[in-house]
Amino acid sequence: IAPMLLKLLLIPAFLYLAVLAAIYLGQRALLFPTRLVGGAMPLPQAARLSVETGDGARLHGVHIPARGDASSEGLLILGFAAATPAAGQSGESGEESVQEQLEARLVAFPVGLAPADNLDVSLEVVNPSSSTAEDLEVTVQIYQGVTSVSALQETYRGRLGSLLASDTIRVEDVVEPGNSRVISVSKPLEELSAFQNSTTDRAYPVRIVVRSSESSTEHVDTHMIYYSEPPEKPLGIALVVPLHSPSIYTDGSQPELVVSDSLYESITGGRLNAILTALERFPEVPVTMAPTGMLLSMLQDLAGGYRTPDEEVGADDPRAQAAASTLERLRGLAARPATQVLPTSYSPMPLPALNREDLQDLALTQLREGRNTLLAEPVGLLRSQPLEGWFLPAGGSLDQRSVATVHRADASRLILSADSLRPVRQTFTRGLPARLVGGGGSATTGVAGAETVALIADAGLANVIQPSDDNESLSYRQRFAAEAATIHLETPGLNRAVVTVAPWDWDPSPEMAVGVLATMAGSVWLEPSDPQRILVNLDSPTGERLQLASTEDVLDAWPDLPPEGYFDALDAASHAIARYSTLSPPAAQLGELNRRLLIAQSADWWSTTRRLERAAEFATAIPDSVASELDKIRGPGPQTITLTSNTGVIPLSIGSGLDYPVDVVLRLDSDKLRFPDGERISIQDLRPPNHTVRVRAATDASGTFPIKVQVFTPGGLLISDSVLTVRSTAYNIVALSITGGAGLFLVGWWMVGAIRKRTGRSSVDAA
Repeated sequence: IAPMLLKLLLIPAFLYLAVLAAIYLGQRALLFPTRLVGGAMPLPQAARLSVETGDGARLHGVHIPARGDASSEGLLILGFAAATPAAGQSGESGEESVQEQLEARLVAFPVGLAPADNLDVSLEVVNPSSSTAEDLEVTVQIYQGVTSVSALQETYRGRLGSLLASDTIRVEDVVEPGNSRVISVSKPLEELSAFQNSTTDRAYPVRIVVRSSESSTEHVDTHMIYYSEPPEKPLGIALVVPLHSPSIYTDGSQPELVVSDSLYESITGGRLNAILTALERFPEVPVTMAPTGMLLSMLQDLAGGYRTPDEEVGADDPRAQAAASTLERLRGLAARPATQVLPTSYSPMPLPALNREDLQDLALTQLREGRNTLLAEPVGLLRSQPLEGWFLPAGGSLDQRSVATVHRADASRLILSADSLRPVRQTFTRGLPARLVGGGGSATTGVAGAETVALIADAGLANVIQPSDDNESLSYRQRFAAEAATIHLETPGLNRAVVTVAPWDWDPSPEMAVGVLATMAGSVWLEPSDPQRILVNLDSPTGERLQLASTEDVLDAWPDLPPEGYFDALDAASHAIARYSTLSPPAAQLGELNRRLLIAQSADWWSTTRRLERAAEFATAIPDSVASELDKIRGPGPQTITLTSNTGVIPLSIGSGLDYPVDVVLRLDSDKLRFPDGERISIQDLRPPNHTVRVRAATDASGTFPIKVQVFTPGGLLISDSVLTVRSTAYNIVALSITGGAGLFLVGWWMVGAIRKRTGRSSVDAA
């Protein structure tokens, strides 16, 4: 047994001595040639050679001070290192010695590179272990450039493809236990043979790993966009930013109460502030804003002071002043020459959902009120002129029935999501306007001779600008740049343009919002634009006519739709407002009811059952409010009116408890009375508290009889119904005529009799 144990101990010892000898010979070599994919690269003075798996994990590494030309011994070292697991990678004793991994976050990376540029990389390295991280090095691996958007999206899943070039760069810094440090490395592209005289413009996946003597980080993936020279025809890009915030009104029975916390946080240090700040930093970059009327109205309400369930907030309160300041910021952005304003719906309600329930009037109101809040004074809050003829549907969702509604609002140019179109086989990302098919049974049914042109928003670009995590901002900015570059390189010789519509609830970190605009401003392959300019400069493909998807397919992109009762409540509220509007109440009074109905239509409420119930409360409270206002109008009370002749004037007193004048209609009905001025009397400008109408009446009868007095809205809705009593003491003409005729007959009869009697007596005397 002893000789066998001795042999087992001696064999590893001899192998260990052989490794030391090989290392010694390698150190004596003048140059260690490493054929990295992409060409031979001389190592730095104290480089660490590492053998890695495909995902960037290190298996083994040794230090070699490179000084000159290599010898074959160096290759033996690399081969032996590759075959020998590193300490800590396998075996129980190795597992016990593994230190807690370093953490790395990308903090600086160039948006795009040209051949003469340096690849400058900065990372924040965190050392959570109890020992100092030293002998730091950064390995940068560049993979084959992608040739399509689908291939690019595969890289997001970690499938980077074939390795093209790599380098490991030593860093002199150390990271103390529990501390972090930003380390930076730089590599001239011209030192990488793969990019020497390269004209292969691509987005190249990049993987970065930071290592110390005892640990390493997880790999950090990003993308390097390489253009050998600025393209002759850059890709036009229009960024459309919807601006919206969920309702601050939560009680339908008390719509004047607000809960402003979420909006206040958003405009001071949250997502809306981040978006506006980024837009303000790039005044020369064309951007298209699409603020909802609901957001602008809420800001105006808060700016003037408001009530919460717990307190009264004055206009001088910081919360009210923040709202006023945000409204002014929006006005300032809208006034810039490079900024366009795009009309959208008042609240984010999908128009196909309204039209499916035969609520076309509500859909039309969404369009018109959304635009009205943008117009110049005195109507609009933004004091800006929006793009003429344009409309951005909520979520980009539109079906065929909704196009007719859009045309009724004088809009024929749309920005749609791909979900609104019937699927078409398309090899490349769409970069041209689309003309929607017309004719009977099509998108423009009911709109004779109308043509609808649409820009189709690119969903991929919208997805990569969504993250709000600061740690991901730089990587996703590069994804945005890589996606735009790949779209451009699909057809680099054509004039094309894309539209990216930010999500309606876009919540970017400040770095992400700034990064998107910086990419648009500083990328040679992009030309910032706006929807109108794209439509003017580009024509849709000859003969192409795209068709809109069915209503159900369009609505599938939305969360579960509310039950039918919700839409019934909207319909009932709409009819109540329509009836009330015939009274010609003040615009502010009518506008408030309309606004409450528009708020109830917001898809923000659809997220939970409880929120949907609150939306329904806003709708169901409207008919009650209208009925309450109508109850304040009263017809004349019961009374008796005496007419002393066959004609006369009847005074009718109409009461009003309203604070404003309205128009009403009186209707009179009586079997015994005639009304020379008509049985229907319009009363203009009925003012509180009472209004007396003097009605001319005529009668041919005497006695007591009723007169029915009804008060209607001009639209025909009965408000009040009352009955008055009329007593007539005038002689009945017919009776007087009969009596007079009878008297004359009797007188005549008597006279005839008398004459006959006298004539007879004379005859007797004569005889």
